[in-house]
Amino acid sequence: MSADTKVLGTNAKKRLVACRLLHQAGNLIEFWGEMGDQAVDSEFARECLARWLEVLPGDDWDTRLDPVATTPAAETGKP
Repeated sequence: MSADTKVLGTNAKKRLVACRLLHQAGNLIEFWGEMGDQAVDSEFARECLARWLEVLPGDDWDTRLDPVATTPAAETGKP
C-alpha cells in the first residue's frame, strides 16, 4: 500500500463491497437471457435478488433491480 492510499474503516469497506455487488446484480438482470438460467425467468430472478440484497449496507442501489414499471394500459390490457 502506498503512502497516498487512503485507509478505509470496516463500514466504508462494507459499503464499497455492497455497491459493487449491487452493480453486478444489475448486470446479471440486464443480461439474464445470456447469463442466467433459462429455467428461471428474469422477473423472478430480479425479485429474488432485490429481496436478498435490499438489506446491504449503504445507500447505493441499482435501479435495474427495481420492478419494471407498467402503464395502466399494460395492467388492464386496454390501450
